[in-house]
Amino acid sequence: MTVIAVVSHVSIRAFATGFIFVLIGVTTPLFLIANRKKRWVARAHRLARESGIDLPSSLEDRVAMRLRSQWLASLMFYPLFMGPWYFLVFSTDIQGATFWRTWFPRLAMLLPIFCVVVSFSTVVVARWNTPRSTRLSHFRIIRLREAFTPAESYTLVTGVGVTGAVVAWGLLQTHSPVRWWILDFATFALAGAVWWFMEIAILRHPSTASDELELGWDDVLRFRRVRGLAIGAAWLPPLFVFLLDFVAHQHPTHLQGATLWPVYVPIAVGGGVYMVFRQGRHLWRFV
Repeated sequence: MTVIAVVSHVSIRAFATGFIFVLIGVTTPLFLIANRKKRWVARAHRLARESGIDLPSSLEDRVAMRLRSQWLASLMFYPLFMGPWYFLVFSTDIQGATFWRTWFPRLAMLLPIFCVVVSFSTVVVARWNTPRSTRLSHFRIIRLREAFTPAESYTLVTGVGVTGAVVAWGLLQTHSPVRWWILDFATFALAGAVWWFMEIAILRHPSTASDELELGWDDVLRFRRVRGLAIGAAWLPPLFVFLLDFVAHQHPTHLQGATLWPVYVPIAVGGGVYMVFRQGRHLWRFV
């Protein structure tokens, strides 16, 4: 069992090492290619086709810039997620049950609200439009449920449930005292409240459209932000806590026949969530 544990622990380090080298060697040229203006204009036209809205030449630069800014903002927060993951994989200070009994409850308490705040930060960047002398707005308040299909709503609820399950599983495995159960799930509820207020703030933010077409694009981008925030808030916490559980059990004192297969679970789940949320791309047409 000790030999299996050591090999498995080495394999996860090799996996992370290879991932780092791939990032260094591949992402730099890909970033330069992906950051070209022509590419983002093409992305803007693709979004227009998928959303069923026209994109005249007078708006394509502003829409493309908005999509590009959101992408760049997400890259800025990437190290905040992956940096701690690499530390946990490579650190020689992780000596077993004592380390995880101390740190797992704290990390599990911070992750949900951290993911909500980071998700919000990546979707609220660079206003896509500048107010004109003539402004349009809707005649009624948009409700949050109008931004999701029933299947998408069930998927979000499932993400919340999975978060509670993986946090509870980790607390059980680390034999955390009752006070950490209370603190972790109280913070979990606080993250849900923060997410709700952020979503409402985005939906009720005044429009800056000067004609009907700009108002339509305001709705497309507004719903895109609301849906992106919901996905990040509902599914980033369980995926990262799941990986946290996995890393904790890679140490020989915790390992019980674990393998590398759990690393691919977030990839599969992320693909499934993406496919579900392709359904509601036309929901911005609420009028």
